[in-house]
Amino acid sequence: MVTDQRAPLRPFAAYPSSGGAEEPDAHVVEPFGPGGDTTLTGAARPVARHGAGLPAVRPTEDQALHARRRAGTTALDIVPDAPQALPVLSTSLIRRHGDTSEPEERRELLSAAETVPLATTARRRRRTDTVPVARPETTTIGPLPAPGKSSDRMQRGAYPSTRAQGARPGGRGRLRSILQGEAAPTAPMRVVERLNASPFANLRRFGESTSRQARRTLNFALRLAETMFHYGADALDVENAIIAVCATYGVENVEVDITNQAVTINYVAEDQADGGDTRTREDVFNDPDTNSHTVMRVVRSWTDNYAGLAETHQLVADITGGEMPRGEAERRLEAINAKPKPYPRWMVRAATTAAAVSITVGIGGGILGAIVAGLSSIINQVVAHRLGVWRIPEFFTMAAQSGILTTMALLLSWAGVDLSPARVIAGGIIMLLPTTRMVSTMQDAINGFPVTAAGRLLSTSMAFLGIVAGIAGGISVAGYAGMPRVDVSQSAFDPVGPLTNSVFMLIATGLIAVTMQAKPHHVLSTVAAALGGLVVYHAGMAAGLGARLDTALAAVTSGCVATVLAARHRIPQLVLAIPAMTFLLPGLSIFRGMYTITVETDTYGPGIVGLVNAMASIVALASGVVLGKYLMRPFVGHLNGTSSRRNRRR
Repeated sequence: MVTDQRAPLRPFAAYPSSGGAEEPDAHVVEPFGPGGDTTLTGAARPVARHGAGLPAVRPTEDQALHARRRAGTTALDIVPDAPQALPVLSTSLIRRHGDTSEPEERRELLSAAETVPLATTARRRRRTDTVPVARPETTTIGPLPAPGKSSDRMQRGAYPSTRAQGARPGGRGRLRSILQGEAAPTAPMRVVERLNASPFANLRRFGESTSRQARRTLNFALRLAETMFHYGADALDVENAIIAVCATYGVENVEVDITNQAVTINYVAEDQADGGDTRTREDVFNDPDTNSHTVMRVVRSWTDNYAGLAETHQLVADITGGEMPRGEAERRLEAINAKPKPYPRWMVRAATTAAAVSITVGIGGGILGAIVAGLSSIINQVVAHRLGVWRIPEFFTMAAQSGILTTMALLLSWAGVDLSPARVIAGGIIMLLPTTRMVSTMQDAINGFPVTAAGRLLSTSMAFLGIVAGIAGGISVAGYAGMPRVDVSQSAFDPVGPLTNSVFMLIATGLIAVTMQAKPHHVLSTVAAALGGLVVYHAGMAAGLGARLDTALAAVTSGCVATVLAARHRIPQLVLAIPAMTFLLPGLSIFRGMYTITVETDTYGPGIVGLVNAMASIVALASGVVLGKYLMRPFVGHLNGTSSRRNRRR
């Protein structure tokens, strides 16, 4: 290390001899020459500083020449171990000395012995073998840009590129390196890497974004996310859509936070430092002048519109192709939101009633039971519409609908109508269950969205509890009216026959797809997914696999078929999978459990077991649908555009 303390000098006209020149003043002296040898200070005799009271002593010409010769042979073998005066020639002095345009009498000549050494004596040691350590340099992670294109890689952080190479560790050192734990990651994962397992992998960049354009891109992505949530998409699909849209339009450094009903997007601009040097992630975050944007939207309503959800998914797929400007994408999103649903309200109500009739027949409720189920469905729709106009919470709406269904079935059975009240109520409960939210809850929990899953689980549980409360209320009303107990010994799904059950369940599946506003050509794909599950279900029942295992296998099969067909249509899997699992919903187990708890108050055990079995079946079928999606991922890449050979990132 070299100190900045320099001795006072002044250049003068001639090379000094012993006493042949005037003593320089301290305030006009410059240090000696660029690249000068520090060993000259060892050859010069020490002099006192200006004002110390002792006369300054300078070396003679012979002494200076001797010092130069010594420097040429010994400078490489010695290094200063203590701070010394380093002779450095200033730029202005070099310019004045080398300017030949001035008269010779004005040009100043420099002496090699004008450096006054420090008062401390330099200690010297032999140079030891050392290896220079390279400075850490910024390492970028991401694909290399194409020739002629600017780099679009996001900086991850600075990593040491070179380290000093020391001696190889011995046996103990090797053992320590083997037992040493893995180092923690030094930088977060790029958010774009989450698209590797989505239909939007290997997206194409449309262009870079300025700060103003980035804000418009964030607003558009937020409106798109709100639309998808409003139409029933799960959290993973919404996050993938946001990241894909932002990355396509040159806004990659984003963070997305999704809860049960809110979407938040934060963006930090990746500006470059002066001179074009790329800044690291820490540089961007720690810079007070960095531009950042945070936008949030709360989704307060939901509706069944699978046609709109499919169109938003296709819109994101077209955007990631890299050929759609943001203005055109905004106009298409507005058109999707303004487009009416595929089916009018009267058709949806008719399909709901017909679906209740088909399910009741499919599970063995008989013709009269199907008629009662249809009448109760009509009454329930009118009541639900009126309660919705009055802004009544969903819990009370579900309780009212299930209570009307249970009361009608029990009282008509007591009045002498030949029907099975348990199966009539089971068919109605299947229509009331919040199937979409149940599957989305399991999918969010599996995909790593615990907050969103917890919120949806609470919402689904409240709807389920409303159904249970309505069943309990209807049973209590029938009991007060003097109705005898009902035989609810059936505890599992017991279809009347494989053929009858399959036919009517397929009809009910298509009708439920209509009630969820799926497009007409998607209804046939939904029926095909349900058919695959029904075949596996009845085969498992014939083989005696058991209700739980059979339900799980059938759900996985329906999920696999729905994934393949959804990839062909370029739509989310749940558009086909949710209606296709209708035949697996445990309506009969729910009714039996609640009836046992409400009526047979002396033994609560069988009723609780029935409700637990119903919840286990719901979890199994929801998990099976999600598992089918992951199992078929390697086989649908060429269908939804994720193949890297067909769509490479620019």
